[in-house]
Amino acid sequence: MTTKTDVAEHAFVKPLLVRFKHCDPAGIVFYPRYFEMINDLVEDWCAEGLGLSFGDMHLRNGMGVPTANIECRFSAPSFLGETLQRSLEVTRLGRSSMTLRIRFAGANDETRLQATLVLVWVAKGEGGKPAPIPVPPAQRDAIVRFASPDSVIEGVS
Repeated sequence: MTTKTDVAEHAFVKPLLVRFKHCDPAGIVFYPRYFEMINDLVEDWCAEGLGLSFGDMHLRNGMGVPTANIECRFSAPSFLGETLQRSLEVTRLGRSSMTLRIRFAGANDETRLQATLVLVWVAKGEGGKPAPIPVPPAQRDAIVRFASPDSVIEGVS
């Protein structure tokens, strides 16, 4: 079980109130909604932690960070009206991709969800298809601030 002490000081942490829209008729979070909550956390991290909103990233800069892989473990249910603490930390940073560790916790720091995501920086390539690009230097410098102590940070060569 992951405890509060496992959430490092360098992690990006953002609370979320569980709303009616997240739940099934019994007031329990409908598990596919967690994936939306994870994406919302990534979007907030990009804007607040990396200094590049999804709006600027996509519309002004022609880039994106699609999810290439996601693994998720659901540990306990979450309920309407609860506040979840969502944390994000970087476990690997490569030339054009990064691996994130996500954790949602409820009351008494009980783990509700743990996920691992691989995101890839892309821009429009040949024929308009997304193609991997190096992580932009300003964002790369910001990403490192959210790296866990056991992170693998690869060079840009």
